[in-house]
Amino acid sequence: MRRERIKFQQWWYNRSVSTVIVVSFGTLFAIITTVFALLFTVSVRRTLIKSVYDTNLKLVDEAVTNIDSLNDLVTSISFYIAGDAQLRQLLRQFPENPVDQIPYKNSIKSYLTQLWMNRPEIVGISIYLDNAKEINTGTIGVSSLAFLEQNGWREQLGNNRGIIINSPKSIVRGNVVFNSLSLVRILDETNETIGYISLEIAAKHVYSQCMERSLASPNSIMFALDEHSVVVIHPDSSLIGTHAASAFPQFGTTSDKNPPLIRNGKKPYILIYSRPSKSRLQVVEMIPLEDVFHFTPVLITFGVLTLLAIVLSSVLIFIITKKLTKPIITLSSAMSSDKPLEMVSIPGEMQNMHNEIKKLYRSYHDMTQHITELIEQLRLSMENQKRLEINALRAQINPHFMYNCLDYINWKAQDEQVPEISRMLTNLSRFMRISLSDSDLTCPLKAEIDHVRTYLEIFQARYDRSFDYDISAEYSLYNIQIPQFILQPLVENSIMHGFGKHVSGGRINICITQRNDWLCFDVIDNGKGMSEEEFTAALTSTVPSAKSGLKNINDRIRSTVTTEAFSGLTKIASSQGLHIHFEIRINRK
Repeated sequence: MRRERIKFQQWWYNRSVSTVIVVSFGTLFAIITTVFALLFTVSVRRTLIKSVYDTNLKLVDEAVTNIDSLNDLVTSISFYIAGDAQLRQLLRQFPENPVDQIPYKNSIKSYLTQLWMNRPEIVGISIYLDNAKEINTGTIGVSSLAFLEQNGWREQLGNNRGIIINSPKSIVRGNVVFNSLSLVRILDETNETIGYISLEIAAKHVYSQCMERSLASPNSIMFALDEHSVVVIHPDSSLIGTHAASAFPQFGTTSDKNPPLIRNGKKPYILIYSRPSKSRLQVVEMIPLEDVFHFTPVLITFGVLTLLAIVLSSVLIFIITKKLTKPIITLSSAMSSDKPLEMVSIPGEMQNMHNEIKKLYRSYHDMTQHITELIEQLRLSMENQKRLEINALRAQINPHFMYNCLDYINWKAQDEQVPEISRMLTNLSRFMRISLSDSDLTCPLKAEIDHVRTYLEIFQARYDRSFDYDISAEYSLYNIQIPQFILQPLVENSIMHGFGKHVSGGRINICITQRNDWLCFDVIDNGKGMSEEEFTAALTSTVPSAKSGLKNINDRIRSTVTTEAFSGLTKIASSQGLHIHFEIRINRK
């Protein structure tokens, strides 16, 4: 794989500019077009799905309305029959003897048959009486109250006059199969219960009459759930009574998308929930996504259009790049010739143009002239450099002569037994040797401390030890490299401007510590101090003054180390004198 990548890179780097541009822009155009096509397709798909969801949500709610209307109608019929005087008269006279009950049962059945309404949803009518001993197995008849108790329907009815009961499973009573019923209490003139009437409703008929007309497509799946998510209405009677998650395994793992999507097998479906019905049923519809949006044909169309666009754009780009690269090739040939600094004339067809190619030719001409001038300047600079080297060799005699004179005076002072003069000359000689001979930009911290200590010793001798100083730094920090000559100007500022003519009683403290990766410097004196405005002006002023040393040392440290490695000189508030603080990041290399 790596060898193939290297071969491809070699092939790519050897291609012409026009080839690179055509391939690059063609690929980029293909990517952009493909991404746009996908985004557009996804957007259309999402919008279409949302539109289908909103439209069919109304239809699903309409199915709930139809179910509620059917339940209201059946309930009204139940109340009408339960309030009929002739029926109540038959029920009050209903005997206890099973043999005597036979004519009454036939009369009740005949009466109910006359009242039968041509509603396909109602598959059976039962009158439940306490005196009845047998369970009715026919479509219409009298049945034992035990069947009512066995299914717990009287307990569900409670103190209500009538309710709609939805069963989570199919109820079989003889040759009648139903899933819900309208149960109404039959009362006499004293409001005593003399029986119950049940109009039984089949789920398949409810589906065909109330729900099927709301299907979004022939492949849609629609069913009704009770409050426990059990299927109570479904065109497939074998699924009635099963939990929705068992009938449709992905039902409980819907996506967070709006509208929600679900997978039934390998096919995605749009999932729609209705509002709850009066009897706490909820209609659910699953619309196959492929019936709403066909993704593949759209992608194929976009793919063909993208391919045609890439071919046309590649041809156009090739023609344009050939026209642009021709003068560049001419310029490249001139640059690789034996005399590249000679002027290259602008091609005739570009004389009246003001594009980038003409600017490139003119820039190349200006560059060749500038290079020629720089070569001449370099020649003159090299001649001057030779003269400076000779002068530098001559100048080395003067410092050495000065050191020798200072040493001679120091010996004379020792011979004459004048130790103060000898000590001052020794410090002055050491200070000058460090200042004049060391040309490095950085030095160890120990060398910087020795240099500033020598400077302070010279001034102590000059002012007859009338001021004091202290330098504190841990020995472990001595070998850290720092910018050279950064403490002496700060000390000089304290002596010249902080003390001035009042040196007596002065004190300078230099404290050097380490904080994490930073070396912290604090230079403190007890002189007259400096206000915030004066300190800021001294760091920012561009006019040379007596206090320019602060700006010079601040700029010099910043130029020696990076800006991120220097905190800058800052003034710390103090009750007396001046306290200058700065930090330099320690170089771990």
